[in-house]
Amino acid sequence: MSEKITMGEFKQVGENCSQYQPDRRGLQASMAVTGENEVSCITCRNWSGKRCVIDAFDNVAVNLGILPEEE
Repeated sequence: MSEKITMGEFKQVGENCSQYQPDRRGLQASMAVTGENEVSCITCRNWSGKRCVIDAFDNVAVNLGILPEEE
């Protein structure tokens, strides 16, 4: 996964991920950062803080054109 993912891209992936599951702890942390209660990878219980523990992020990001498809 690229280190250059923006908060908007995390939100876009989270909104389009069928595996998104809200995590109250992440939700509170996100509200402190963004001031909003929003769906984002950052607020998903599958997000470890650095990566998606079920590997859904890369698949969704590739499908949305955020990340290039691996060859």
